[in-house]
Amino acid sequence: MKINSLSLNTFRNYDHFFIEFDHDINILIGSNGQGKTNLIEAIYLLSVGKSFKTHINKQMIMFDKEFARVKGEVVTNNKARQLEMILGNNFKRAKIDDQDIHKISEYVGLLNVVVFIPDDLYLIKGSPRNRRHFIDLELSKISPIYVFNLSKYNKLLKERNKYLKLLHQNRKKSDEYLEVLDEQMARLQYDLIRRRIDFIKRLDEKVAIVYRLISKQNDEQIKLAYHSFIKKDVSYESILEMYQKNHQRDIDYMQTHIGIHKDDLKIYLNQKEAYLFASQGQQRTIVLSLKIALIELIKEEIGEYPVLLLDDVLSELDETRKNMLLDILNQKIQTFITTTSIDGIHHRIIEKAKKIYIAGGKEAT
Repeated sequence: MKINSLSLNTFRNYDHFFIEFDHDINILIGSNGQGKTNLIEAIYLLSVGKSFKTHINKQMIMFDKEFARVKGEVVTNNKARQLEMILGNNFKRAKIDDQDIHKISEYVGLLNVVVFIPDDLYLIKGSPRNRRHFIDLELSKISPIYVFNLSKYNKLLKERNKYLKLLHQNRKKSDEYLEVLDEQMARLQYDLIRRRIDFIKRLDEKVAIVYRLISKQNDEQIKLAYHSFIKKDVSYESILEMYQKNHQRDIDYMQTHIGIHKDDLKIYLNQKEAYLFASQGQQRTIVLSLKIALIELIKEEIGEYPVLLLDDVLSELDETRKNMLLDILNQKIQTFITTTSIDGIHHRIIEKAKKIYIAGGKEAT
């Protein structure tokens, strides 16, 4: 899986921009605020249809312009495809080979990327919502049925909360419809939970290996564990039973208190929760290990390596971890690295890489 070229029109600080990439390592070099991260963001947008920086389209559109366009030629399964995202203030359109796409499940997965940004420490320090988003996003890249079922579940959750409010206000007398919603949501969650548990189990095995490679600390052990609202064996019946037991509480508070929207991913370092006991450097290494492990998991699942995006990562790592990361980078993996400077970094990967200098939303010569 590779990106051959990228075209930007009025996206962020890029007016009209076109660039071709190397299939191995691409280093984007420039001072802060010149547009390096914007290029990474554009590639990410082509992959999943949204930004890792904002949910507001207007922020991605050049000032005083009506829309932004991001288009890229990608190679997947040895076939060249044209992916395109068009952003307006109040709309978003996706295209594949110049044809409009109406379901995100048809779009996500054609270009798989794994991105690492400094803010990714939220995976450890942030709320359970951050970690659920991580699971959902990464699973969506390798499982279209997960995307479909998760979308259905979220719609049913909104419908259930709406109906709970009506029951609370006595505008509905019967809870028969609530039972119908319970049954539908229980079936969906049984599938979603099993997929989440399997995903985390497979990721856990790989993270432990990668962490030891990067940290060089054989006495440090990383463990991932999925914490579900179901404390016993997961089954359709056990999920449905919990919904039924919570009926009155849910009606009283007009919200659904149990479900996968309350689950969490726990990350442990030496059997202690990493957000409490891991140092800043250890936390950064854990997150980086997660991302590298994801690359291998995606390769196993779809048969191709994803594209790796490393935004300002080198400056965040000490010399040992920096060199270990560069050692791990496989030339089969197309990688994009942003940095303000490569001075002082002596590594064969850097020497062989294509170096792209960015200044003011343009490629500098």
